[in-house]
Amino acid sequence: MSNRNSSVGVNLGGLTYYSSEIKFVDVAKESSNWITQRWGNHAWDTHELAKVNMRQDGYPASLPDDMALEKLVLRSLSHPPSGVYTILYDGEGDIEINLLHYQKVYTGKGRMLINVTIGQAGIGIKLRRTNPANPLHNLRVILPGFEARHEHFPFYPLFLESLVRYSEFRYMDFLHTNGHTPEPTTWGSRKHTTYHTQAGTEGGSLEYAILLSNMLGANPWFNMPHAADDNFVMQFAKQVNQTLRPDLRVYVEYSNEVWNGIFRQNHFATEKGHSSGLDSGWKAAFKYYNKRSHEMAQIWRSIYGASDKLVLAWAWQTGYQDYTRQALEDLGTRVNDFTALAITGYFTCDLTSKHISSLPSMTYNEVLSICTNYIQNKTRSSFSYFMGLAKARNLHLLMYEGGQHIVEHAPQHEQITNKLVDINENDIMETLNRNLLDVWNDVVTKHSTSVGGLFNYFSSCGQYSKYGSWGMLEYTGQPYSSAPKYRAVQKFISSQSHNTEVAPRCSFVDLGSVSYGCFLVGNRPYCGSTTDRGQKWTIENGALGPTKTPVEVTA
Repeated sequence: MSNRNSSVGVNLGGLTYYSSEIKFVDVAKESSNWITQRWGNHAWDTHELAKVNMRQDGYPASLPDDMALEKLVLRSLSHPPSGVYTILYDGEGDIEINLLHYQKVYTGKGRMLINVTIGQAGIGIKLRRTNPANPLHNLRVILPGFEARHEHFPFYPLFLESLVRYSEFRYMDFLHTNGHTPEPTTWGSRKHTTYHTQAGTEGGSLEYAILLSNMLGANPWFNMPHAADDNFVMQFAKQVNQTLRPDLRVYVEYSNEVWNGIFRQNHFATEKGHSSGLDSGWKAAFKYYNKRSHEMAQIWRSIYGASDKLVLAWAWQTGYQDYTRQALEDLGTRVNDFTALAITGYFTCDLTSKHISSLPSMTYNEVLSICTNYIQNKTRSSFSYFMGLAKARNLHLLMYEGGQHIVEHAPQHEQITNKLVDINENDIMETLNRNLLDVWNDVVTKHSTSVGGLFNYFSSCGQYSKYGSWGMLEYTGQPYSSAPKYRAVQKFISSQSHNTEVAPRCSFVDLGSVSYGCFLVGNRPYCGSTTDRGQKWTIENGALGPTKTPVEVTA
């Protein structure tokens, strides 16, 4: 529980076949959708997926004799794990490995071991044949060393290690909030853990999000899909209430940045605002946002009641303060059903606007000076304004996204892109991000209760490119020494921490009828399993050596 007193949360990266944040030991969970290929046709994708008879789990019930399906994993990554991968599947069919050289170590019914060094192309998994009487399904591509434990412990340990100190995870990208499909979104259309991939516009499975929060003791922040119907919101809230650890708090927000014209949810809200007669002009979007977010809040409150375990966040556009003020005025007395106002906390330093002409020749010290001044003045002023706005309406103030926003707007120029990436990888980013955190703490966190003052960094991990350098880490497992943003955040968390112990006396995660965890006997730590919620433990490995002798432990 080293995240116990942390006021820092994090936005997790999305689930894609090219994400540098490897979340699962079964990387098929982050694979692409199937593409169709025909024998004798040299097209990479014949775009015939609509013709394939698919099962509910996303695997083909049958295939034409001259058609194959292919999916990609670990594409375009700079540091993918290499070694012996295990490929498992149920049912009957033929699998082919593409796009890389490999040594086949073993092949048998439903199981293949391949020794690979993965390049930029990643791994192509081609399904050449499936038996209609027993279709191939439940395909797993397991990282080296995790075959024996992937079902009980699905998350990649290096991913978990990078997250252990955050008190909250925002699952906005994990659940693919931006442009979420389908419309309408029903409970029956949600993604299940058994689906062939967790990637895609439907978002990942709620079950995996809850499991991750339960394992690491981090409060979840959920964004309801913009087109979710009432039953979806109700069933979602019920499942969270029933399966989330009871000591955790849940944050809830309607969609994400509904004000932002680059996202489908903005156009959806505008259309709904017009068609329902809320407004015929530009105010339609925030009037519909207020209506639907308030309806969402009432549904969640019907499940949680007045519990302080539920935090309902309202958010609009931080960059245009009067726009947010007008939206809040329209909300009126409905504001009483919300817990918090959520804003962004980015620093741009005006590098790609006011300073674009001098940027290519700018030194790191010049960037440091410009950005320090920006954070201490412009950013501090923004935080102060919204702190006042929140207090006036009896709301807590939260940050749903924050960090650096040093990115060039279209059109991009290679020289500028390279300069911005270089700046983001330089040690000055440790100083600047720490300055940002300190200003937020000074203006907001120090004056808030445990509910308010949360700083949500954007984002946990991501490769740097012309589209931005958002990740604290550039890839899962990146050394601490080469990750200045990550260093800044970890040192800030350490400065806040007053814990003298890093774990409770007995902690575990429930996985069905068996729980796993670490516990103390006297002052000696052990790891093991328990079937009676920690009254007796079977030691798996410890100072006594491997044993299956139950050990009594005190509560």
